[in-house]
Amino acid sequence: RSRAGLSRSQCTVQSSLSHGMLAITAMVKAMKVLTSASLLFSGVFTHAATQAAAGVCQLETEDLTVRDHSLFQLGTPSTWVADASRLTSLEGRFESSSSVATVGKGEWCEIQVPSNAWTLKYCSKHLLEVKVLTYNLYWWNLFGWQFRNGNGGSAGKLIASTGQGKPYDFMGFQECEDVDRVLQDASLTGQYGSIEADHAIAIAYRKVAWELLDHGMREVAEDKPEQWWGKRGAQWARFRHKSNGKTVLFVNHHGPLPVGSGGQCGPHGTAYNILHTIAAHAQDGDGIVLVGDFNSNAHTEEVRELESRLHKVYTGRSFGGVDHVFSNCGGAHVVETRNLGDGGSDHDALDVVIKL
Repeated sequence: RSRAGLSRSQCTVQSSLSHGMLAITAMVKAMKVLTSASLLFSGVFTHAATQAAAGVCQLETEDLTVRDHSLFQLGTPSTWVADASRLTSLEGRFESSSSVATVGKGEWCEIQVPSNAWTLKYCSKHLLEVKVLTYNLYWWNLFGWQFRNGNGGSAGKLIASTGQGKPYDFMGFQECEDVDRVLQDASLTGQYGSIEADHAIAIAYRKVAWELLDHGMREVAEDKPEQWWGKRGAQWARFRHKSNGKTVLFVNHHGPLPVGSGGQCGPHGTAYNILHTIAAHAQDGDGIVLVGDFNSNAHTEEVRELESRLHKVYTGRSFGGVDHVFSNCGGAHVVETRNLGDGGSDHDALDVVIKL
């Protein structure tokens, strides 16, 4: 089983000390994913492998039909309105400010580079305090019936205990194949609406306070061939507060592999495609929150690029700090940040209260 996982990754061992820690982080996370593949789909991959002189573990035979498997791809497809007439002024400014230079050249995700002056760092004068959560649930292991089968609802109980007093307005989940099960474990069924998207990502929102205006998902990245599970999306949803009319765009993302690479589209290509998704669906006056497991830590080019256009509000510790919360508002507008612990996952849940 371990050999199947190793050969599936076609991993190249790099000895450079400058990349040593990043390689170790990537290997740890990749092995958890790849081991799950060999356990969940035993018999699909051959256990026969040959080791090349360059140190590359190559797979002899493979059923390609299962590469894009349920670990990342489950979830009900959501609506993406591509009508050009609905593009907002923010997207117009993104495109009009872009240079002729592009990144990801020749790839499906090729995109123009915005000017250095283009930014989403703005706050409206009418502020509203919101509480958000981001949480990678490690689904195959924590919820898989072959493994811990929910672990007694540990993730849901963590959400319930940390949402007492001040409930979460929005929650973004990654590696989540059934968001309603998580809400049920948290005893929050009926209080929260749920939106599932492709690539096993999901959003939950507090129905008594927020009206869902629109939602969808846009593919923004893709794994590299050596750890390929498919494309990666940015799930978005716009909400209006029921009592004061304040609007929020909430975006949820699970980033590409290998860890720290930015995937096939590259670190800047992935960052610009995420930013373009925000620009395409945000409207003037919206509060903006971007959350997720980006599979890139704070020192990577991708996260630095995002941070140059949005405020990086908080970063977790898991896998070197790959979970982040960004917003158009930062600094004194950030009321509280908390690392909640893992609740049985291999990632910590992050809690942020911010005035948008």
